[in-house]
Amino acid sequence: MDRPAYDVKVLEDGQRFDFLSIGYTATHKAIIYRETEIPFLYSLTLAEVQWDGRLSTTINNSNADVKPTMATISKTIETFTAANPRAVIGFMGNTDAKTRLYRIAISRDLDKFLEKYLIWGVRSDNGKRELFEPNQPYQYFFVTSRFLT
Repeated sequence: MDRPAYDVKVLEDGQRFDFLSIGYTATHKAIIYRETEIPFLYSLTLAEVQWDGRLSTTINNSNADVKPTMATISKTIETFTAANPRAVIGFMGNTDAKTRLYRIAISRDLDKFLEKYLIWGVRSDNGKRELFEPNQPYQYFFVTSRFLT
């Protein structure tokens, strides 16, 4: 959480955060928060912004900048929950490897996350939701502010 993160540009009334990923190449990325049909439940999506403005969640450019990208996602969660304190944010990777990266990033800074957030994982082996524990087989994650107003 206290790791270097990319500068973001806030768009779409605070529901989209664009940044330039600097690794092997410079890649325009976006973090999007969309409210689902369930009130206060938002999905978080990390996407690449294509040359024509379309968003792609399937491109895997392996830009070698996982840590600053994860720190940037964390920073946007903090900004988003400050503006939407009742929000519950759900997310997963679009591949098993990316879901594992989310689990590792959460685990690495778990103590700091738990100062501000409640975090759950949905297990891939039995589909049950539980409070996040490191090294568990999660397929999906939920985060909400610890200080709901």
